[in-house]
Amino acid sequence: MSEPDKKGATWPWIVVPIAAISLFFALRYCQRNLPPAEQAETAAVTVPAPAETPAPTAPNSEPSAAPAPAPAPQ
Repeated sequence: MSEPDKKGATWPWIVVPIAAISLFFALRYCQRNLPPAEQAETAAVTVPAPAETPAPTAPNSEPSAAPAPAPAPQ
């Protein structure tokens, strides 16, 4: 095969730099418009913890005699 028979495609030499520059500006735009990590954590939706209701005690028992509720597992 001689040199004049080889012919490379020119479209990669045009498309790849354009795609790289476009990607650079798109990522830069996203980086500037996203909130910092601290704000993103506070803006996240929080699910309220279920309210712990103490077990009902007998009306004649003393409140100090009731056992203390066990701490909730975390």
